[in-house]
Amino acid sequence: MAVTEQGTGTDTGSGNQSEQLRKAFEEGPSAFELLRGMRTRRVGLGYRIDSGTTEKHPVTGREMTQMEGPMKFVSEKSPYSLSEVEEALLAWAACGLNGIAAWDISLDGGFHELNEIAGRTASAPGNSWAHDLLIINDDGAFIYNPGKNVTNTIEMAVNGHAEAGRYDKVIEWYRSGCTQILDERPDIDYMTRIPGAHNATLMGPYQYNINRPGTTWMIPITDAGKLNDAIINFHDAWHMYMIDEWNGGRPAGVEQWIGEGKLELPIPIAAEEQLIFQVEMYPAGIMVQNIKMGAEALGLGHWNFCGFNPDILFGALPDLTRGLGFEIAPPNPKAPISTGQLKVYGIEGVKTATFCPSPQYPTAESLVEAWWESKYGEGRWGDRGPKNLLREAQGMGPWKNDSYVDKIVNHERARPADWCKDATVAYIQYCIDNFGQWPVTYNPMQAHFGVIIHHLDTDYYDEHYRPGYILDRHRNHYNNWHGGRGPESLNGH
Repeated sequence: MAVTEQGTGTDTGSGNQSEQLRKAFEEGPSAFELLRGMRTRRVGLGYRIDSGTTEKHPVTGREMTQMEGPMKFVSEKSPYSLSEVEEALLAWAACGLNGIAAWDISLDGGFHELNEIAGRTASAPGNSWAHDLLIINDDGAFIYNPGKNVTNTIEMAVNGHAEAGRYDKVIEWYRSGCTQILDERPDIDYMTRIPGAHNATLMGPYQYNINRPGTTWMIPITDAGKLNDAIINFHDAWHMYMIDEWNGGRPAGVEQWIGEGKLELPIPIAAEEQLIFQVEMYPAGIMVQNIKMGAEALGLGHWNFCGFNPDILFGALPDLTRGLGFEIAPPNPKAPISTGQLKVYGIEGVKTATFCPSPQYPTAESLVEAWWESKYGEGRWGDRGPKNLLREAQGMGPWKNDSYVDKIVNHERARPADWCKDATVAYIQYCIDNFGQWPVTYNPMQAHFGVIIHHLDTDYYDEHYRPGYILDRHRNHYNNWHGGRGPESLNGH
């Protein structure tokens, strides 16, 4: 998706890409060395800091003024976007395929929380695959999801591929896994403001250089409702049930299952939802850290931040900006707290959020049935028949032979008791009846934390900082990754 025109990062043929991929995997500093030298390096080509200037944002055209300060700097070099190899490597580092998950967990230890068996570079609770990567660059906006087609314990291993080109899958996954959702950068910048609140920065007071040409903005985008299929497991293995703290602490629709051996431990609705929200957010941090490690290895600059309004980026205020053009549900006045009033659905067939009622899940029954089928339906990991995806014929099982699969899927603890499914339907229906929705307290579509990657303008650091902030891999970046070709000077020198 990275463009390859004048002033942008270039790739010079598949052979060169294969060699660059090999070099990225097999050469360079260790993880510990990368961590030792990791710094946020915020000043890229075309950036300004403490500049004392007024300019029009090169994407949106809005006028922006920056005060003058002691680190005054205006980059005199033209923007230079990441090459396809660079973006593909960073996307893979964030959430690319890397083999088959081991799922080495006891049958009585929550085994049936497993969602997917394909492994990714960033771990997630229940291997939920709730997390994809939003990529914004000069070509527009894309959702990266490399799919689930893995058959090797470790992908790109020597015994699985010819030595030459064994890492080419990184490019293949990038090309096939990126779905374009916008053909230009979104209308977002530092000066995005709500009328009448001109001084209130929606994209963060410290994000002056946000969304500039030549940069790649990567944001983990999470369906923080998906892992709530664990409610079935909460009922089954945890013997836990939700109570309605806004209505006297009464059981939330599950009274008939309360008792010894079934539902025993009451917790408030908000506590359960905060738990799921929290554990679905930590993979986003892992993804950002992985991207930063990759950028360090390549000698690129990066700055991670959460100081922006993701709902506006999604398109929740279309009169202000279309943003990414996501489908937004009408505000829900029955939500008991304000954080639950907005629901961002997303883009059908590309990235959607799990909530109810929604276009995908209009009823509590449809949602819970989809959860059940995703694990125990034909061809899924809990299928007791011959099409179970963990069997040797499907090539996706981590165990030595099918006898393990037979013993696992036929074990009484491999799936929850049937009453747990009914209790989950009743609980979600209770939330819909009383609060107009489920989840009750939050918007499942989340993208609060991301990282911008850019080519550095090392002149800033040479002028203002003591030695050590720019390392050899940064100074040699164009020789190492672009055949010696680098950015042009804006003044022609």
